[in-house]
Amino acid sequence: MHRKLWNKDYILLIQGNAISTIGDLMYSVAIGFWVYAQTGSNALMGIMSSISMFVTMFLSPFCGSIVDKLNRKWVVVLIDIVQGLLMLGVGVLAYTNTLNVPAVLIVAFFAAFGSVFYSPAISTMVLDIIPRDDMVRGQSIQSGIHSTINLVGSAFSGAMVAFFGVPLIVVINGLSNLYSAATEMFITIPKTVQEGEPVSVKGVLTDFGDAAKTILSDPCLRLFIPGAFILNLLGAGFGSLFLPFCLEKGFTVEMYGYAAAIQSVGYLVGTVLLGILKLKPITRFWIMAISFSLSTAFFLGSYFSTSFVLMCVFMFLGSLCNCLGNTVLNAAMMLALPERNRGAIMGLVQAVCTGGCALSALIYGILGDIFPLYLVFSAGGVISLFPMLYICFHRDTKAFISTH
Repeated sequence: MHRKLWNKDYILLIQGNAISTIGDLMYSVAIGFWVYAQTGSNALMGIMSSISMFVTMFLSPFCGSIVDKLNRKWVVVLIDIVQGLLMLGVGVLAYTNTLNVPAVLIVAFFAAFGSVFYSPAISTMVLDIIPRDDMVRGQSIQSGIHSTINLVGSAFSGAMVAFFGVPLIVVINGLSNLYSAATEMFITIPKTVQEGEPVSVKGVLTDFGDAAKTILSDPCLRLFIPGAFILNLLGAGFGSLFLPFCLEKGFTVEMYGYAAAIQSVGYLVGTVLLGILKLKPITRFWIMAISFSLSTAFFLGSYFSTSFVLMCVFMFLGSLCNCLGNTVLNAAMMLALPERNRGAIMGLVQAVCTGGCALSALIYGILGDIFPLYLVFSAGGVISLFPMLYICFHRDTKAFISTH
């Protein structure tokens, strides 16, 4: 039987993720304000952002292999429960005024450890829940919901911190994770090819080697994955330092929230467009190539803008184009992965991409304490244009997108 996009499992998945995303957004905003208010250091902000990324970089290639052998639903449920209890513990520390920066960093480490199992489990579950011919639309809808949440949350981020306070926001995040776990229990997914096989060090290393061979043997994956590392290294640091970037330009905390919301509007518009349109393969390629190229140029414009309104316009356009390019490319890559060890492959891909983000956050944070942030971001953006254009318009990229 043909599986509909809006099936029970898809609905349970997106609503559970939506609730936990709300909690995670509120927590990230609150804890970011708290850490920057305590230290005022760009470097520390970069370190805090990079902790979870470095954990992902080193562990995700092996965790993806482990997830392939486990019941993915219960992996997701258990991690959400542990994450919820962890956040409730942080809330207690905040309420008793015993929360400190080292504690926040330790919590970030343990949360990241859970996420390296959570991400490949969710990603492979999506492949079994969304019909293959609706993969772009299904992912676009899911991304659109997250973008809407980010839009509303970012616009009122300053007000949320002022009204609720850090302790209550942390507790709300914990409760949202527990709710997500409760609803995910009712999702039904088929077994993976490897599910039930014993987990061993030898088996995990073998899967890691097979995943690496699969990537190296595919000319497109061999092009995309190193390219993603380079592009994340050159540009991802902006996200972790967006708050100090806005303050450095003389904008207020409230204006930072509005600018973050504008970026979410751009992502939302992009996901809505791809969610309602069914595009021909060649059309998807041109949308991806042109959108990725334009996004870099638009973000460069935002770095140099001294006008808040003009900066927001450039950020909207850059986010819109970035969303279009990423959604098309990610959907094609997911469809191209072999079923047997796709968790291990996705873990390895995530490790490479996240490694670029982690190093970017760390390097940009250190450089941001020496040079103005807009110069640091601009230098990275200009350099990234060259590998971006090479990857987007490579003949193998066109063939890959056109056939998946």
